[in-house]
Amino acid sequence: MAADENKVEIALLDSEFKHEVAREPGGENIKACFQCSSCTLSCPITELDDGFNPRRIIRKVLLGMREDVLSSEDIWNCAGCLMCYERCPQNVRFTDVVESLRRIALKESDAGRIKLGSSKPIFDRAFAGTVRRYGRIFEPEMMTRYLLFGKGPIGALGYTELGLRMFLKGKIPLLPHWIEGSSKVRRLFGTKGGGKE
Repeated sequence: MAADENKVEIALLDSEFKHEVAREPGGENIKACFQCSSCTLSCPITELDDGFNPRRIIRKVLLGMREDVLSSEDIWNCAGCLMCYERCPQNVRFTDVVESLRRIALKESDAGRIKLGSSKPIFDRAFAGTVRRYGRIFEPEMMTRYLLFGKGPIGALGYTELGLRMFLKGKIPLLPHWIEGSSKVRRLFGTKGGGKE
């Protein structure tokens, strides 16, 4: 996209992007959107962040603004409240479209083709990783992973003093606590190994 946000560089557009999103579970109806703005008018996030605009996100997908959409913070800001879902006359289901866009963004990020515009997926992966291993959250590991991958080693060092103070007050454990039946939790994630039964 050009420096002026109202201009689009045609050479950067991906005409296949809308079809890719439509093939994703939840994105099937995206091409039915006729830009009525019902999604944006019903969205509570727009009251907190006037830059968040579901209609504009869908428009960018339809135009083929792949990199702009996938590297944007906006696709991670949807709260999933389903207000837009309920009011869309075309059954576009914006909440599901956003989930589709997040999956595509994570694949593109893992392949090194884009840089994510949010640290939320890093937090989500750190959280889910500890639940998968122990059957419950283990805060020190989760926060260490989040800070290392989200803020980098130097940025993570800035939280050392806070972590030490919390540990000394008994707010965070030194060792993880496995729940009984943690193997069942791992099966939910489709993984094996590690932890206690």
